[in-house]
Amino acid sequence: MEQPDPLMKPEAGGRRSGGLTLAALRAFVAVVDKRSFSLAAQALGVTQPSISAQLAALEATCGVLLCHRKPEIALTQAGEDLFVRARLILGRVDEFESAAGAARAAVDSRLSLGTSTPHLAMPLVAGFKGLHPRASLAVSIGNTTTLLDDVARCRIDIGIMTLLDPPPHLACALVDAPRLAVCMRRDDPLARRAALSPVDLAGRAFVLREPGSQTRQLLEAVFAADGVPLVCALELATREAMREAVAAGIGLGALFEGESGQDARFVSVPFRALPRASGVYAVALRDSLGIPAVKAFFDHVAAVGRH
Repeated sequence: MEQPDPLMKPEAGGRRSGGLTLAALRAFVAVVDKRSFSLAAQALGVTQPSISAQLAALEATCGVLLCHRKPEIALTQAGEDLFVRARLILGRVDEFESAAGAARAAVDSRLSLGTSTPHLAMPLVAGFKGLHPRASLAVSIGNTTTLLDDVARCRIDIGIMTLLDPPPHLACALVDAPRLAVCMRRDDPLARRAALSPVDLAGRAFVLREPGSQTRQLLEAVFAADGVPLVCALELATREAMREAVAAGIGLGALFEGESGQDARFVSVPFRALPRASGVYAVALRDSLGIPAVKAFFDHVAAVGRH
């Protein structure tokens, strides 16, 4: 038997309890988005006690704690699911209230993105902004591990990241499938090669990304497949720091094609063969595709991404 939705919890007599109001849903979403009761109150033009009362009433209606207050605002496990539902409801209310130009008005909302591949994400953002100039976008940078966690916990709406195995429980749209390449100084003896294998690189030290990086995971898989030890000269947390270490002569680096940009100091030579496929994907919770702005971004990826 289908379980009742906790957002539709009835009172005795079949009426919903008073905590389930649009104001309460807006307060809930604003508190999570702003990570602050006071900032949520400012955003909605009400008092902080009003925000606190609305959220408490909503939690009483649902019968569950939606978010922790201390040491910082954070969704509970139940809150993660209901936050997406609340945004779906508010998105559809916004559509209804915008009788003229409803589709565009629904997209003109806040969209939070995270990416580990800014060289591919920013052209997508630019194209999306061109289609929806009034949309408000917030973009953060992270590695694949942190971005997947941010998507799961509703800290961001969409992550654009490199994946070796797209998670089946998430919505994943392919953006591009660049090859893994060795990043080296232009004066390196291997810089004129058309392609390389781990055997060609035996004994050469690499500047590695942090363990959560998909670039590092694929590089380790490449060397393991050929039975060649991967030598680590230095471990760094960002692509930019790794490139500067390569430029300083500390070791070789690994990048996906296109990540070295137009920097004349470097040459990128692709690997001859890869044991695993990889790609850059736009990733979101499947339920989030019901949010108009998220759906519009995925439609944009489908129109311009690699197929």
